[in-house]
Amino acid sequence: MPSLLFETVKKTFDSENWSYTEVENREVLLAGFEGQHLKIKLHVQVFDEIGGISVVSESETTTYSTALRERLAELILRTNQTLTIGNFEMFWDDARIVFRASNLFPDGKGDAAIIAGMVHSTISEMDRLAPMMDILFEAEKCTGGELAALSIPVLMETAEDNLPDQSPEDNE
Repeated sequence: MPSLLFETVKKTFDSENWSYTEVENREVLLAGFEGQHLKIKLHVQVFDEIGGISVVSESETTTYSTALRERLAELILRTNQTLTIGNFEMFWDDARIVFRASNLFPDGKGDAAIIAGMVHSTISEMDRLAPMMDILFEAEKCTGGELAALSIPVLMETAEDNLPDQSPEDNE
C-alpha cells in the first residue's frame, strides 16, 4: 500500500498536469520536462520511514577528460555556493552531474506547494547549468588551451549583473 506521502506526490503531479510513470514496487515517479535549454528527466523518490522526498535530475552528457571533469567540478562547486534549495553533485569517474533537492515532512503527509517547488527548482537549476556546461564541452574541443584559460567565475556572470539599479519609484 502506497504511503500517504507518496500519494501526496502523485496528487501534486496530477494537479500540475505533469505526466509521470511509477516505478513498480517502489515509491518513485519518473518524469520528463522541457526546459529552455534541454529536456530534463527527473525522478522523485519517497523515503516514507523518515518522511522524506528527494527530487533528482541528471545530466545526459558525460566525459572522461580529467581537465573537463576539473572544470565541471569547479562550476558545480561555485554554483552550489549560490543555492538555497538543493545542490549539484558529480560522480567523478564519468563526470555525471545530478541536481538533488530533498525535504523532510515530519507529519508524513507532505505539502503539494513544497513538492511542486522542489520539482520546479530541480528543472530550473539543471536547465540553468546546461549552457555553461555546453561552453565547457566546446572549449574542450579546442586545441589552443581554451578550456584551461576559461574563467569559471566570468562564465557564471549573468546579464542581470549588468542591469541598472531600479528603485521603487522607477516602477510607478
